[in-house]
Amino acid sequence: MGDNMIHNLTFFIIMTLIGIIGSGIGGILGGIVRVNKDRNVSMIMDVTSGIMTGIVCFDMIPESIRMSNTWLVICGVVIGTIIILIIDLLVYNLSNKEIGKLTSIIIMLSMAIHNMIEGIAIGCSFSYSYALAINVMISMILHDIPEGMIVGITNKIDKFNIKSIVINSSLVGSFFGIGAILGRLIGDISNNNIAICLSIAAGAMLYVVACDLIPSSKKLLVSRFISIFYIIGIILSLIILFN
Repeated sequence: MGDNMIHNLTFFIIMTLIGIIGSGIGGILGGIVRVNKDRNVSMIMDVTSGIMTGIVCFDMIPESIRMSNTWLVICGVVIGTIIILIIDLLVYNLSNKEIGKLTSIIIMLSMAIHNMIEGIAIGCSFSYSYALAINVMISMILHDIPEGMIVGITNKIDKFNIKSIVINSSLVGSFFGIGAILGRLIGDISNNNIAICLSIAAGAMLYVVACDLIPSSKKLLVSRFISIFYIIGIILSLIILFN
């Protein structure tokens, strides 16, 4: 019992640090980047979108179906999509009311909840397969950087200083560890729990790709050349998964 608690605590600390580092790096980049069109930010978003799409479609969803059944996985994807949709609508409505720094706070809250869902996927994955967990974790780390950049850029627009930006983005990343330990505990119960958590995270990730990352990339820069990096991201996901 004592050893199990130590293992869980170690797992929690490692996953929290991963989230903090990924989002923290993104926050720093977002804090120092000019708040205007940026080719590199657009490229990073497209590559990340491709990697997330590939790992969701080639790994997370197929593994979820294998552990459970198609209809349960479809329900999970729908639930994950709806969760992030509600958060997105809340952010959008509040943004339109010109509420200043509260907009940044709501965006950070939505990112924190999303990170927790990602963490649950990681925790459940470790309970099922280390290979699956590593694949999913690579996707999450890659996603945390542009996610942290979104927090950083939004904070910068709302006049937060660089120290506050780094702290805020790191705090958002720390929710990754909370979700990971919850996922690990849930994943120990049954394969159905693993499947539903993975599919919820898959739905959330697909929504973020389709409705946030790609549209944000196109707002920064409309370029066929940059769009090719989405395909490159999918190819990279295949390399990650099958090599």
